Order: sequence, then structure tokens, then C-alpha cells
Amino acid sequence: MIVSLGRLVNVNNFLTTLNITLIENINLRKMEARAGEAIKKISTASSNKAAIDASEKEKE
Repeated sequence: MIVSLGRLVNVNNFLTTLNITLIENINLRKMEARAGEAIKKISTASSNKAAIDASEKEKE
């Protein structure tokens, strides 16, 4: 799950407040998909490291 500002309307309202170009729905979905892949890789690596650390600590 991706943490974000919320729905596209909320994102575009926020961007309007900052005077930034609005985001189209399809582009937002593509960005969320890319971010989701990166988050998944990082969380998997973190989980693997935690498991290895716990295993090594248990052996001591």
C-alpha cells in the first residue's frame, strides 16, 4: 500500500495551491506503480536483513 495525499482530487488541489501543473489520472497511476515497486524492493531487503540478524543473534 502506498501512502499518499489521497485521491487525485486532493493531489491536484494541493498542486493548485502551490501553483504547479495538475497531474492526469493515468500519469498518477504510473507514478504510484513505480513507487510501489521501489517500496516493495526496499521492504523485502529490509525484512531479509532483519531475519539474518535475528538468526545470527539467536546462534550466539
